Amino acid sequence: MPTSDNHQIEPLPFKDFQVKARQLFKRTENTACRRFNAGSDDFKFVVLTLSNRRNAKLFSPSDIGKPFEAFSDYQREKIIDAMNSLSKWGHGLPNYISASDRILEI
Repeated sequence: MPTSDNHQIEPLPFKDFQVKARQLFKRTENTACRRFNAGSDDFKFVVLTLSNRRNAKLFSPSDIGKPFEAFSDYQREKIIDAMNSLSKWGHGLPNYISASDRILEI
């Protein structure tokens, strides 16, 4: 059963539609954007903290929940640099480390 809606929708010129569609599709093709936005707030905290360690005061705590697109080109470059560093570190770690490894004297 169709619902009646009294809101008028402004027609979107085809050229504007093409621009908007390209922006939406390109966002999902961008690996850095997709990976950063899919990450949890904990992941974003680590990435932004690492970036801040290399470039003091580049990010603030309020930036943690923001999507990749909300940052400047320079900030996005530093986010990508930090994510690349994290991916390199990840290869040196196993999937799981037992809590029993805290005991050093055997």
